[in-house]
Amino acid sequence: MERENNTQHDSMSENEVIKDRSLRYMAIGLGIIILVMGYLTLYVDDASSFFSSKREEVVTVIDDNNSDVLVENSSMSDEQVRSSLIKFIEAFYNDQRKGYFDPPSYFSPITRTYYNYHNLTYKRLKEVHAKRMSDLRNYNLTWIVSSLDYDRNNNELLASYWAKVSYVQPSRNAEVSGDIKFELAVNEEGKIMSLREAEIKNLVVTSLNSYPDSIINNEIDYSQASTVPEKIAEPLPEPLENPNSEARYEGKLYDLASVELAPEFQGGQAALGKYLGSRLRYPAGARQNKIQGKVYIGFIVEKNGSLADFKVVRGIGGGCDEEAIRVLRSSPAWRPGMANGKPVRTSYVLPITFMLGN
Repeated sequence: MERENNTQHDSMSENEVIKDRSLRYMAIGLGIIILVMGYLTLYVDDASSFFSSKREEVVTVIDDNNSDVLVENSSMSDEQVRSSLIKFIEAFYNDQRKGYFDPPSYFSPITRTYYNYHNLTYKRLKEVHAKRMSDLRNYNLTWIVSSLDYDRNNNELLASYWAKVSYVQPSRNAEVSGDIKFELAVNEEGKIMSLREAEIKNLVVTSLNSYPDSIINNEIDYSQASTVPEKIAEPLPEPLENPNSEARYEGKLYDLASVELAPEFQGGQAALGKYLGSRLRYPAGARQNKIQGKVYIGFIVEKNGSLADFKVVRGIGGGCDEEAIRVLRSSPAWRPGMANGKPVRTSYVLPITFMLGN
């Protein structure tokens, strides 16, 4: 009995001496793993390459004729590239119509050009776009798909297309419309590298002042065909010349948004309407073909108030365009536009309405 107790006592003593070291080993193992992971995170770009014995070879392209290897879309047919471009451009403008503008979705991290700005980051790109759109109210852009043209330049697609654009510009208190040719560069990742206006045609800037249009209406006594003879056949007089011809085109040309005081017919808009109504003759061809509408005539009001450089910005034909220019050529001098307290050369667009009565 005593011997059994001694044996039991000895076994208990041995158990007390032997310690469990598994927790220590586990802690050491976890520490090693954490150190390895930290090293991989800080000093290794591609962790998989650290464990792989296969090394990636760096290919250097020396021959410019081999540049096609850099072009991901080089394997696409022209029709496939055109179809992709159409979908991309349509999606871009569709998002803008909905008021969605997220630069990372469409633009490369650094955009070379965006409407004549250069090297913009995402943040700056959004600021420029917001500032631009704040001055374009009721912005409407319809791009002409059939005008799309493109060319491959190494790893970029250089596309161009025409679009009809119209908007109201509050800063100029004017309505603007025109045809704009856009140039778009897209890289191999499908991101816009540049977007700019390459060409503008048929630009019409109409002042939104509260002045009424000058109307020639054959219901009014002084414009009735039965009492006033037609004068379409008479030659157009030459524009008024300044006494000093050298000063005629001297100085900067201002627009209505840049002057402190806009050019004005002597006596104001009422006097201008009376002058046009007494001089304009409704062309026989336009009356016969029932042509009516607004004719927009652009011209320059010189420093001395004379009018020059007449052109039809938007016409309706039937002789109405020529008749409007004929009358404006013989106009008396206007009050010139003023900037910094001095008369300046100012561009002006005048709408003249031709309307047939019942």
